[in-house]
Amino acid sequence: PGPDRPEVSVAGDTELRITWTIPQDADPEVTASTVKLRIVGSQRWQNYDHSTGRLVAKGGSTVPAPTCEVTVDGCEVGLGYEAIVAAMNSHGWSDVSEPSLPVIIGDPKPRAKPTPPPPPKLSAVGPGKLRCTWEIGEACPPIEASQLQLTAVSSGLVLLVDAANGRLVPSGRTTFAVPRCEASINGVEDGIEYVVAVCCRNAEGFGDYSLPSDPSVAGIDPRASTSGMELVLHDCSTQAPVLLPLTDGQMRVRWNLPEEAKSTIVKLRRVGDMNWYLCGGTAIAAPASETIARGLDEGIEYEAMASFLINGRWCGDTPVSSPGCIGDIKLPSTPAAPPDPRLFVLDVAACKARLKWIVPTTVPPVTGIAVHFRAVGGKEWQNVSPSGQITSEEVDLVSPSAGQLDICDLDQGVRYEAAIALRNKLGLGPFSGPSDVVCIGRPIPQPMKCMFCFNDFDLQHTRYTRNPENFWCPVCRFRHMDPFNAVIEPYGMLLCHIVARPTISFALDLPDLRSWRKDDHAVFMRMCRIDSDNCAQVWPTKLTLEANGNEILVIKEPEEGHVRRDVPKDISAGLKPGLNTIRIHMEDENLCGFALSLSRTQTRTAKQIATDIPICAEEAARERICMLLGKNVASKSIAGDSPAPDGEEGQQQKENDDDDEIVECVVSNKLKLRCPLSFERVVIPTRGEGCMHLQCFGLGAYLESNAKMRALNNRWTCPVCSCVLRPQDLRIDGYVERVLAETPPYIDEVEIMEGGAYRCIEEEDMPKAPPVEAAKVADQEIDAIIDGTADATIEAVIHAVDDGHVEKRKENSTMLQLPPAKKRQRRRQRMLSVADEGNESSN
Repeated sequence: PGPDRPEVSVAGDTELRITWTIPQDADPEVTASTVKLRIVGSQRWQNYDHSTGRLVAKGGSTVPAPTCEVTVDGCEVGLGYEAIVAAMNSHGWSDVSEPSLPVIIGDPKPRAKPTPPPPPKLSAVGPGKLRCTWEIGEACPPIEASQLQLTAVSSGLVLLVDAANGRLVPSGRTTFAVPRCEASINGVEDGIEYVVAVCCRNAEGFGDYSLPSDPSVAGIDPRASTSGMELVLHDCSTQAPVLLPLTDGQMRVRWNLPEEAKSTIVKLRRVGDMNWYLCGGTAIAAPASETIARGLDEGIEYEAMASFLINGRWCGDTPVSSPGCIGDIKLPSTPAAPPDPRLFVLDVAACKARLKWIVPTTVPPVTGIAVHFRAVGGKEWQNVSPSGQITSEEVDLVSPSAGQLDICDLDQGVRYEAAIALRNKLGLGPFSGPSDVVCIGRPIPQPMKCMFCFNDFDLQHTRYTRNPENFWCPVCRFRHMDPFNAVIEPYGMLLCHIVARPTISFALDLPDLRSWRKDDHAVFMRMCRIDSDNCAQVWPTKLTLEANGNEILVIKEPEEGHVRRDVPKDISAGLKPGLNTIRIHMEDENLCGFALSLSRTQTRTAKQIATDIPICAEEAARERICMLLGKNVASKSIAGDSPAPDGEEGQQQKENDDDDEIVECVVSNKLKLRCPLSFERVVIPTRGEGCMHLQCFGLGAYLESNAKMRALNNRWTCPVCSCVLRPQDLRIDGYVERVLAETPPYIDEVEIMEGGAYRCIEEEDMPKAPPVEAAKVADQEIDAIIDGTADATIEAVIHAVDDGHVEKRKENSTMLQLPPAKKRQRRRQRMLSVADEGNESSN
């Protein structure tokens, strides 16, 4: 059996210490050990040379027994290493131990696959042979091997080069170990043009291939005399290719194909560049006379030329085509907003994230990139330096060639987002949209107890700055937002989402939508602000909702000086039975403070809601009234009726009483029996459970007025004390019901006595005013009747509240007819005539 797993530790700046245990029960005894080391993730083990103390690719002396500890020099800082050990005796080598735990010298370095190397060089060295040389770049982890890919230009056949014998194979041992950077390629066909590309591999894997080399033809000896066989290039007198711009970064290239041509090579470049690029990466076989060039930049002019394979030889290039451009030519300007960057977690233990972006083509070219970073839900962005440090100060811009940036020192459990902006010689352009949200580790929950359902709700990235005792979770807010379009329980809440990104896409499956429509059910979209203690409907500044590619809801920004009336929207008409693809795009300064929902609702009338209002029993209502009137007595007893002493002491006490005066809210013991909304005698007396007044209002008038009110957020307000009274807050007062049943219809007001008894107040009980004052009162009453406010309908109150005013405005209408005078009105008219006669006699 092999030795136990070795242990690796840091011994110096570039040194690692490896220790292991030699098996003591081996028979014969162990005479030597071998140690191998590799970078974590690599496929290549390196041998430890005991004579030099360094790593070698092959060979190396073993460690003689009983030595079981060595120090390895030449390790790279910032990379993880692991080791294995094997023991040897006279019978041979043991099994290899398990790899040790990884150890890193210093801080970890960011790891990535190798970047494409420069184009290799390809040359002919004789019949059926080519020689390829290439450069090995730098990468982290270091490059370990290279791979060559040879392409026949005429046929497009792609093969790999065997590292052992240089022959062309589809697969196999095709990697050249570092530091090898030259290879002979055998078995190629003479007279055929080839190009070669190279890619490199490290512990992270293979990188992308380089650009192809210049073409080369085997079978031609470059040292041969010019008098021998030569490569003849046919003169090509065809016309220049034609460029036809398309969309999505594509351009069509057309050319006139000669009759004897077997294939075509199309080259493309930007106008003004020196280097040409092979379109499609290979030759195009006849009889094709056009191709599509992809991956081009919009707004940039390109030009093309072609060459043809005739009789096994490539002719000269055609003339250069006229410039072609996809879209409008880009004029010099500051860069536009770039595409949203991509943010992802790089290392959870080190609290690092990596930001990647794509730099579009601009005129002038981009010279720097500004990076902004913040926690999701925050209002202020912070800058990120080229070293990845987050700061609120001004920092240098990131190089556009970097393509990525590692951001350090992040907090675990916090959600983050990033944005970038491009700068060129003309200035800094606008920032992109925020990236996807990432979190180092698991997000830290922010529970808040809902005062309605008493469940804990996770605020996620949002903030709630108001009194925690008044917090409503978004689910409860959406359920109670509009009682006239109630959410069907228990599965009516189709979606409830806290907004974190400006664009949200999801699938909504509605297999029973047809049956919902038959039952008059609807799907409503609602939104609210998290940092609010009410369930008001609030839309962001702008919103667009698309269902199955069709735009079905648009919320526009209100015009300057206007207030937008936000109400939930019915989106049922834009949905289809089955799977729906929904896309919502929003714009707002504080978008992360919103929550949205899609809910299945059913319409409820005022009568249906009225059946759910609970009744406060007569005895409980009587006790409440006695409690409210008892406060009046208590407040009066605080002031006291004892006379103040005479003299200076009395004057001083009076001044002190004035300084310590306390304002008390006194509840009147007069109970009006007319509804403040309809001005008619109350039928079903209703009040709020928490209201501190005796006055009641009609349940029907209250529900109907709210149903007709277009401003949703102005509904459900007590007409007496302006408290918020939703249907679940209403109570039918049993005591007032008994008072209404026992009093005659003409009684408009009663006086509540001690103990809950009451006394009717008739007009004869009112104090008599002098004739002139009585005339003024009568004038006011008559004017009210003529103006139509005495019999004002409930519509006037609805329009007043709908306009956003707290007080109830009465509408004047000249179209109202004077109703027949009642008994009380006729009595007032007689009082007015008596007052007029008194004035005439006095004159």
